[in-house]
Amino acid sequence: MSEIVSQTGEINPDDTIKILVASDIHLGYNEKDTIRGDDSFIAFEEVLQHAQENDVDAILLGGDLFHVANPSTNTLNRCFRLLRTYILGDKPIRLEFLSDQNENFLDALSRTVNYEDPNMNIAIPVFSIHGNHDDSGGAGSVSSMNLLSTNGYVNYFGKWTDLNKIEVRPILLRKGETKLALYGLSYMSDARLCRLLDDAKMYMEKPDEPGFFNVMVLHQNRAERGPKNYLPESSLPQFLDLIIWGHEHDCRIEPEENALKKFYVSQPGSTVATSLSEGEAKQKCCGLLSIHKGLFRMDPIPLKSVRPFVFESIDLATVQEELALDEGNAQQKVQDFATDRIEAMIVRAKAMLNGYQRQPKLPLIRLRLGLTEIEQQFNANRFGFRYHGRVANPQDMVHFQKKPKVKVKDELGNALDKAALQEAYRNQREQRAQRAEEIVDRYFREADEASKLEVLNPRSMTELCRRMVDYQDDDAAEKIIKFYEEQALTFLRSQDSTTEESICEALVGFHAADPDMHKKVLTMLDARSNVQDSVDPLKRFRDLDDDEASVADDGAVKQAGATAASKPARGGARGGARGGRGSRGGRGASKAAGTTSASATRGRSQASISNMFSQQSANNSSIASVATRTSSRKTATQKARQMDFDSDDE
Repeated sequence: MSEIVSQTGEINPDDTIKILVASDIHLGYNEKDTIRGDDSFIAFEEVLQHAQENDVDAILLGGDLFHVANPSTNTLNRCFRLLRTYILGDKPIRLEFLSDQNENFLDALSRTVNYEDPNMNIAIPVFSIHGNHDDSGGAGSVSSMNLLSTNGYVNYFGKWTDLNKIEVRPILLRKGETKLALYGLSYMSDARLCRLLDDAKMYMEKPDEPGFFNVMVLHQNRAERGPKNYLPESSLPQFLDLIIWGHEHDCRIEPEENALKKFYVSQPGSTVATSLSEGEAKQKCCGLLSIHKGLFRMDPIPLKSVRPFVFESIDLATVQEELALDEGNAQQKVQDFATDRIEAMIVRAKAMLNGYQRQPKLPLIRLRLGLTEIEQQFNANRFGFRYHGRVANPQDMVHFQKKPKVKVKDELGNALDKAALQEAYRNQREQRAQRAEEIVDRYFREADEASKLEVLNPRSMTELCRRMVDYQDDDAAEKIIKFYEEQALTFLRSQDSTTEESICEALVGFHAADPDMHKKVLTMLDARSNVQDSVDPLKRFRDLDDDEASVADDGAVKQAGATAASKPARGGARGGARGGRGSRGGRGASKAAGTTSASATRGRSQASISNMFSQQSANNSSIASVATRTSSRKTATQKARQMDFDSDDE
């Protein structure tokens, strides 16, 4: 600690980068609801106010700033007004930009960071990736994030359009003796990202000089939600220090150490509840990230403008004897029980009012009841009529969940141990999969010999279903079948197969002759149809169900704590500390040709690039007639530390 503390025992604010971190703002969510329509805008304004009050150097957003990729004009107008109010001004920018801006901001009008644009007057620069809700798609691949970038309000980075490989180059910033490498990876489908990782086609470029603190912001599933439907933390490179994880809505902003890779993960969560799930009922926060050389700390900032939300889940089997549900009118008894619980939850919600002037007063209430018999269920919509004016969501306060009694035993009738129960649960979850591609994948994996494919690859059939369901890609079937037809004919000619018998025998080795056939199919589809992994704004988003609980990782957070870092003194008038463009520490600091190496607190190998993270014409209707049968880093590094600030608050 001695090397980062000044002679007075305080950390020099001129060497500390302060960033306001938030994610999943979802501007415009439920905007037509007369009660809840303003919630997302009120919460976002509070986030911007915290950025001003804490005199931060920048704001970092983890995706899903908007709820849809093409928001209404009302939502865009309100967003522009908020950004114009809080991020424009004469406050000096103390971040020196070191990397090639032409590579960092490919979609920007001037291809430069906005605070170096002579036409903009930025006081707080905003850096943001896009999420699955504000992903670019459609004609021109333009979304709301592109509009913000074009207008100069947001530095939009981390967008990737080459679906065959990913090369992530960091934004390099410096303030005093602290250097920051900021990596961004906007949303792409988890299945595609996992495929790129498996094929080692994702690269993250490390800075040429040592001493950078490495932060990555991304927007993917963190909790496992099916085969290759999430991004494992362990697949990310070890040289990272901190990961800001967007997309997950439950707040876990206190940094959690990954036991394998030794980096930390901070999950800010959403600022507004977009589903009535248990994870959404947790305290909403943004965070103040302070970085000093190789150390950091994350200070959670609870949001006071969030609508009170009380969630409760009760399995009626636990109160069956108490309520005597086996006799009399079980439905009425359950309804009376729900009434008592709702009243108690409303009382709890009132206790969550904090006196903040703009905090919405009507609470969100969700009571989830696990049924053992269908006769216990009552009409939830009719039940909610009596709560109009008392809660914000009277129509869906009560949710029923049918919970059949399942006894998991082995062949001998003995109860299974914990590991066996978990395996049984995974099998049941896979059997309940409702996604079309998962059903197709399971069908071909479990198909008998007579039903297996001979020419087509089952994985290609799975990809075909995914494209037709998710992207309405009606041409995918014709392209896939035509591709396999051409490949099969080429293969048969090489085998000199002319008779029907010899053709059948030769086709047995068709896939074995080229194990990379499926990867070639994916490359062909991406090259010809230019189908991007984006979410169609006109179709229903595939998010968590209203009542799907968030998956929490175990493990304590080893975080050094003390008082917050001293606020850096505000700079002089515009043109003073901000200085002429190109001066060190000034507004227009350009990429330095050579920099003084700050003393690094973490020794790391400096590999330049770290590898991280494949007969007849057919048409759409010919899939079913296809013949059957088929055959189908790094150097160990030191552990990340969190900053222990010993300075006094101003």
